[in-house]
Amino acid sequence: MLGKGPPLVPARFLAMLAAALLTSGERLALAQGGVGRREVPTPTIPEIQKERPPPPSQSESSSSQPDAAAPEPPSTAKKPEENRGGRVIVPLVVYTPEMQLGLGGFLVQFFRLGNEAPDSRVSSLAFVALVTTRKQAIFEIHPDFYWDDERNHIMGKLEYQRFPDSFWGIGPRTRDGDKEDYLRERVRFHGGFYRRIAGRMFAGLTTDLMDLRAVYSKPDGLFETQDIPGKHGGFTAGAGPTLSFDNRDNAISTRSGTLLTATLLGYDRVLGSRYDFSKLFTEARVFFPVGDESALALRYYGEFQAGVVPYYHLAMLGGDELLRGYYMGRYRDKNLVALEAEYRFPLFWKFGAVMFAGAGDVADRALDLPKEPIRWAGGGGLRLSLNSKERLNLRLDVGAGPDTFGVYFTAREAF
Repeated sequence: MLGKGPPLVPARFLAMLAAALLTSGERLALAQGGVGRREVPTPTIPEIQKERPPPPSQSESSSSQPDAAAPEPPSTAKKPEENRGGRVIVPLVVYTPEMQLGLGGFLVQFFRLGNEAPDSRVSSLAFVALVTTRKQAIFEIHPDFYWDDERNHIMGKLEYQRFPDSFWGIGPRTRDGDKEDYLRERVRFHGGFYRRIAGRMFAGLTTDLMDLRAVYSKPDGLFETQDIPGKHGGFTAGAGPTLSFDNRDNAISTRSGTLLTATLLGYDRVLGSRYDFSKLFTEARVFFPVGDESALALRYYGEFQAGVVPYYHLAMLGGDELLRGYYMGRYRDKNLVALEAEYRFPLFWKFGAVMFAGAGDVADRALDLPKEPIRWAGGGGLRLSLNSKERLNLRLDVGAGPDTFGVYFTAREAF
């Protein structure tokens, strides 16, 4: 059964973090001055001119037969089949604090299903395979499909991981000296089907299925000396409704628009889950164009849980997407709130850059979030356009905070 929903986070805490990040974003925008240079995903001026037909010569514009109808100019519109998709294959050299050095490959196939218009939102199917110097193996499949004039949307991630990982305990005040390395192996699918119900509003069903096994080798470690929920692993299954609003100009690398999402998942023995608990995810992303080609991106993320939550399902700060600079899971607990700001701007040719800052917190109870230490991090990075039309970038980010540091080299944007 679903647990009782956790209380809302006090508005004072969110307002305090939002004000700090907005001030940071405004300073970044002023520092750039809104200079209108070419954004990485957009075509260059020579590319645009190359697609335009040459102007008719004087001899072509005149006619020896004045009564003859003037010939129609050649159409500049692309035929639908000329704009239906593409493919990007990239050998990957990845570095994150969680994986250290990883080698593998990244393949994305872009396409438009059925008779979707050439300017409709593109569908994609991505594959990732990595092995790392920490003897980790990662295989992922990312479907992201739109059809019926973008009324229907299927998205998700199917993954297999064999992953030596680290654990510091549960809560916002865990100590560096309690770090424990362990080996986990999991298969997971997270995703769902969503239908547009009005305008840019979508509703649907999200599922989360995971099977996890772990080996703990430290005889006097946290897993052996404490009662850690979920330390025996097992299968978890959750499902529930999702409601979202999405009017972003591009789902891969956004420059303008808004994404609002709320998902409530119930993990229950009726579904085959070993543990009974519930999760509420809330997220808001807002993107503002700055000048002609830069952008300011703001993100709020909240995760609130109730019940007996296994440690590998707890909300976690850190990683390459949320509060870059912290090891993913360095701080974990039932409840989490984070705010981030990122300023994106072009450099030259296919290169762009970003500057980002974020702050967040975890706690056992949502009401305790304002009382716990706020973790913050910031940094910058470079972008290399792999597909300018669909705005797919390689990214290199460096994030740092108090006594923490992380380098991230991977594909796609953090948010």
